[in-house]
Amino acid sequence: MPGIGFTRIGRNPVKEALISGDATIGGWITFSSAVVAEAMAPLGFDWLAVDIQHSPVGWDTTVSCFRAIQLGGGVPMARIPWNDPVWMQRTLDAGAMGLIIPMINCEADAVKAVANMHYSPAGERSYGGSRLRPYVQGDWKSWSDANMLCVVMIETVEAAQHSDEILSVPGVDACFIGPVDLALSMGIRLDQMGPGTEHEALIQHVLQVGQKVGTPVGKHCNDGAEVRQRIAEGFQFLACASDARFMTKQAQDELAAAGVERRKTGSKKGELY
Repeated sequence: MPGIGFTRIGRNPVKEALISGDATIGGWITFSSAVVAEAMAPLGFDWLAVDIQHSPVGWDTTVSCFRAIQLGGGVPMARIPWNDPVWMQRTLDAGAMGLIIPMINCEADAVKAVANMHYSPAGERSYGGSRLRPYVQGDWKSWSDANMLCVVMIETVEAAQHSDEILSVPGVDACFIGPVDLALSMGIRLDQMGPGTEHEALIQHVLQVGQKVGTPVGKHCNDGAEVRQRIAEGFQFLACASDARFMTKQAQDELAAAGVERRKTGSKKGELY
């Protein structure tokens, strides 16, 4: 008896959009829940990233999140804990179609990240079983090398200063600015971020470098209004808040509408994850 079938993945639409110069908007999964990932996947995000670095998500749940995102029509991605071949290769084999790789501070870091995204002879990724393989069109190795999205994080002063070299590395598909870690690296408080600050000037510097060398630049944004602003400025790879922020903000707003005074807890503007 035939089953209901499944959709073959011909290409990575997020990678295609970035190459075409379009902006993409992603969601951030921090709740360690495949149910949350499944609920967010059909909403219209171009991609959804499971935050393996700063959430208590377990490995089995990560795989289930990737399945849920894929089922809902989104592109499953992950922010891994470090620029480490074990994390990179296992997460790709688990079904991620792209990785957001933290603390890339120099050209050598970026070269290492790219190498672990690609099979030999182009890279150093070990060939093994991949959960995603049955779902793609064509030869797995060729598909994977062409479609996996390598996004390096720029989140320190050192990285911003070396952004020209980092973003010029072949195989770096985009960069993603981590605003909070960048502020910490600068030695400033979170209330010293924003328009007219040195922090914002450094963010704009990275954007200008990306535009110069032809590598899309992204950023984690507080809300949809900032996403719109950043797209107008030329950013292309943007995360809008997180599942936790969506839930807590909606809950606080509804309590306020019900006449309940908001407690002085929860995330503040600028505290994204």
